[in-house]
Order: sequence, then C-alpha cells, then structure tokens
Amino acid sequence: MKRYKIFSLVGAMMLVLSGCVGQLVDTDSVKKMKTTGNAFQSVLHKEYTSLAIARNLEWNYVASTYFLKRARMAATGKDFPPQPMAERKNISAGAKAELAKARLNLTKMLWNGAADSTPAAAAKAQVMYDCWLEAQDDNTRPNNIAGCRAGFEKAYAMLQPVLKKALVPLPTPFIVYFASDSAKINGKGMVKIKQAYADYRLYKPGKVWVAGHTDSKGSKAHNRALSRHRANAVANALMELGVPRKAIKKANHGEVSQVKPTKDKVSEAMNRRVSIFFMR
Repeated sequence: MKRYKIFSLVGAMMLVLSGCVGQLVDTDSVKKMKTTGNAFQSVLHKEYTSLAIARNLEWNYVASTYFLKRARMAATGKDFPPQPMAERKNISAGAKAELAKARLNLTKMLWNGAADSTPAAAAKAQVMYDCWLEAQDDNTRPNNIAGCRAGFEKAYAMLQPVLKKALVPLPTPFIVYFASDSAKINGKGMVKIKQAYADYRLYKPGKVWVAGHTDSKGSKAHNRALSRHRANAVANALMELGVPRKAIKKANHGEVSQVKPTKDKVSEAMNRRVSIFFMR
C-alpha cells in the first residue's frame, strides 16, 4: 500500500513538472504581437503561432520554440524561405525526394509572386510545408505527417490557378551578376538594368520584381543580408532610371534557389545574381 502511494506521488509530481515545462514556451506573447510586415507575413505570423501552440500541447517544446521563432520573424516583417531540408537530420530516404520536390515547387511559386498575389494561401502553404518537414523529421506521430502534408497540398493547389492568370508573356528575366561578397553593380550589370528599364517602358508591367541571390560561400545569415543588399542596389538603380518605387517588389533569397546547385561554402559566379522580371 505504501509503495502504491509513493508511486502515485511520483507520478503526480512528474505531471506537475511536465506542466511547468510547458509553460516555458510562451506562446501568448507571440500570439499578441502586432505585425509590421505585409499581408503574407501577417498570415505567416498567425499560422506559425497556431502551429507552435499545437506542438506545445503535444509537449513537443523544441518544435514549438522553433515555430514561435518563425512567427516572431514574420511579425517583425522579416523575409525568410521555407525551412531547408538540410536543417533536418532525420528525414528518411523515402520521404526526401517528395519533400524536396514540394519545396522546389513552393519556392518557385513564392519567387514568382505568389506571396503578393495570394498571400493567405502562400503563407499557409509555407507553414504547412515546414509542419510536414518537422513532423517527418520527428516521425513519431503519423497523423501529424498526414495532416501537415494534406494542409500543404490544399494550400499549394490554391496558388496555381491565380498565379497562372497573373503571369503573362513578358520578356524573360534580366540577370545581373555580382563579384564575390559584393553588392556593387559593375558595367555589364548596369547594361542589363538599362535593358530592363527599356522593356519596362515598352511593356508597362504592373510590377517589377527584383530578387537577390548569393552563392553558398558565406554563412546563411551573411548571405541573406548580402542578397538583400544586392536587391536594394538593383532596385535603386531602376528607380534612378525612372521606375516608380511603388512598382518595385523586392525579395532576398540568400543562397536558396541556386541556378547551379553546390555544396556549402562553395563560390559560384552563376549563383551571385539579381533577377529582374515583370508581372502584370
């Protein structure tokens, strides 16, 4: 009888301690944050917070903390892509190909303006992809894997018809290349920017997208900042030529979406670029 009481007491203490640990993941303060970004980032904040709360209720505090970090980034207007699969170490070989294809398709849609044309569906697709990736990495809750995957596929399907209407035949993207670890526009780059401006005047598109990229030589954080500086440099040059500020949309992808895929810490000239493309 005494042994039973001791075990009951220990069990009760473990439940109390588990509850206390759950409180360490502060979801409420992030949920109450006011977003300073665009519509896409506002939905990202809401969806990542909801996902963090769900993981918190499962006592998966590592996942909850990760998604809360992404929710904070979105609330403060920061741009960031779907999580790279390389950051997850326990993805089975069978799931890797499907997840890689899904991420590639999603990043192409985001890069081509889905976050601007259909922000709610685009944000939901990104969050559900990250959810699917995390659930597959954890691989202890089949329902989470199935639910996140289904959520991603449903949101992604909503992007396609809208984006097909938004994209119309226009000149292929103009590519401005940069020297290693530099955001300075050289002579050849300026020629491309002037060509883009000439076609802007000819076709009169509604939006000019300027997307910055880097190779994988530096750290991920450094490359994100460098891609932003490159996009800003090209955008400023276009505005000086006469493109209105309100027509320009910028994106900084860092080392994501490489033209020539490389391993980490590799210098590759083809990946050090800014793409300029038009949308109606």
